[in-house]
Amino acid sequence: MKSIVFRELPAHETTWAITTGKDGNVYIGVCGELTDALSVFITRYDPRQDKVDYLLEAGPALNEPSDSGKSPISKIHYCMLPTSDGKFYCATHYSGPPKGHFIWRPWHTWDDPEAMSPGFHIFAFDPQTEKTEDYGIMSPNEGSRAAALAEKRGLIYGVTWPRNHFYVYDLRNRRYRDFGRIGDANPQAVWIDPQENGYTSDDLGRLVKYDADQGKLLFLDQYLPKDPDCADNGRSVYDIVPSPDREWVYGVLWNLEAVDFSSRLFRYHFASGRMEDLGMGHGKDKRDHLGGLVFGDDGYLYYAASRKDSKRRIGYRMYLFRMDPKTGKKEEIEPFDDGEYHSEYIAKATKDFAGNLYFCDCSNRPTRIYTHTPPGCGKVHQTQWPFGRSWG
Repeated sequence: MKSIVFRELPAHETTWAITTGKDGNVYIGVCGELTDALSVFITRYDPRQDKVDYLLEAGPALNEPSDSGKSPISKIHYCMLPTSDGKFYCATHYSGPPKGHFIWRPWHTWDDPEAMSPGFHIFAFDPQTEKTEDYGIMSPNEGSRAAALAEKRGLIYGVTWPRNHFYVYDLRNRRYRDFGRIGDANPQAVWIDPQENGYTSDDLGRLVKYDADQGKLLFLDQYLPKDPDCADNGRSVYDIVPSPDREWVYGVLWNLEAVDFSSRLFRYHFASGRMEDLGMGHGKDKRDHLGGLVFGDDGYLYYAASRKDSKRRIGYRMYLFRMDPKTGKKEEIEPFDDGEYHSEYIAKATKDFAGNLYFCDCSNRPTRIYTHTPPGCGKVHQTQWPFGRSWG
């Protein structure tokens, strides 16, 4: 499997945000969480030229230098949102230690004016001009872990961390609305339906919907499937993608970081409210990390699934699978191994206009993304929009 390695950022070790822009290029947030005083970079991969550009260091651009002594803007998590005019909206996130520190935790520094992060920014970024427009700090002391864009409505939906509040940001009126706490642990995904209502889930697997017409947050009667190998009811969504016809979303469960990774796939039909359990990711380990969901041009759902390996730092190795949505059949394709490194953790994924697939790798220096080209793809780049998903 081929990889694209960000060697110009040797201390950065994770890539959480990845998306495809209106120009057909792939954009990645290259994050630094384990080394002090690192700022996230927005990078661009041009698949036609096989070229990487390092476009923006977010901290200095938002007037938060990474060596300020506060927790730096070390991440853009699942909050890089492409628009039809070629720009992006991004929400920032924290977890990296301040300069001179080995580790940082918001719970220990919440009232510390020197070490605590000021709060997350929402900003617009134009990759053509490389200019940013900062909308300001939204929620003091917090980051944004996941977000979605309702472009026609001019709204961004998201969840904060660590307090886990659902928020709506009105881009036209520059108004931030906090709808309160939705649970004890953050969901890892926020998404929209064809009417651009917002969705996420609470700690018990219950779907949470922001009704944009009513301006209200609703707790629905639909629940995520429960993995029988999990000891409790705690579950949320880790990754979720729209089906090619946009009538369904396909997702994987998240176990709220309380037990070993949960391994189930599901799909949800917007119009009927039908939730379907699609079973385990590959049926070999009872508990497993699944991520990197993306539909290929061939109609298959591609995703990453792990197998246990106690000799690794995280204890897993990642493998590429695909599922036929019509039959539910799952098959292994290849390992996430570029000959230099075998991935331990895959987060999210996207594809380019030629059908090449791209997967975010985490927990290795220098960090990288992996690419896979399904049969019959990869040669002709045809402009397509709307494209992919409008959430992180």
